[in-house]
Amino acid sequence: MALLRKLAGHKGLAEDHEIKSIIDNLNNVLSSKRDYGFFLHNFGLSDYKYHGSNDYIAKVLIDEITENIELFEPRMVLNNIVHIKDDKLFKLSFSLDCMIRNRPHTLKLFMDPVLGHYQVNS
Repeated sequence: MALLRKLAGHKGLAEDHEIKSIIDNLNNVLSSKRDYGFFLHNFGLSDYKYHGSNDYIAKVLIDEITENIELFEPRMVLNNIVHIKDDKLFKLSFSLDCMIRNRPHTLKLFMDPVLGHYQVNS
């Protein structure tokens, strides 16, 4: 189907679909609990609630998010992850600077550990 879209001149639609597919995959991977959600080693994120301060939790999560993207999302090249400081307790936000199809993109990752909700948005 992607070939037909390219031939028909719908390159933008194919690119939008691929970005949505990458975001869906990231949501699935990052919402999985490491060593419980899937049989692959290092798939998902650890239970980070017991790591201590927000800054330390953010550092551990940045390392695990980077590892998961490198292992399980080959369509995306991650350049940088920045922890976005927020005054709200129990909420973590990150900005993911990446390349998709040789074009720069910024994705936002929001985490609410109390509800167990993770969301990646473009």
